[in-house]
Amino acid sequence: MHRQFLGHYQELTERVGIKQAQQFWDHVSQRPGQPDPIAQTTVLKGAAGRPKDPGWSRTIHYELTSSARIDYQYCDKYKASFDGDPHPVVVILTINYSSH
Repeated sequence: MHRQFLGHYQELTERVGIKQAQQFWDHVSQRPGQPDPIAQTTVLKGAAGRPKDPGWSRTIHYELTSSARIDYQYCDKYKASFDGDPHPVVVILTINYSSH
């Protein structure tokens, strides 16, 4: 995680607790394209789920709690530049703390 996003992660832990925040972190860092065994994940359909670019996944909706959700996409072989090394990347699109 880049240092500029540390405040977002701290807010996440304050709002949902360290256990749920760590569970989300473990999920996106190890198996972002697979269903989480504990939390509900849904692949969004239609325009809301469109990949941001070729090679990216559809948007995945991750339910941390009944009132906290994160939408993200991942790319297994992201390259920061044309001749860069391909590596996995996850991008958080939205964090929502309101109830449905």
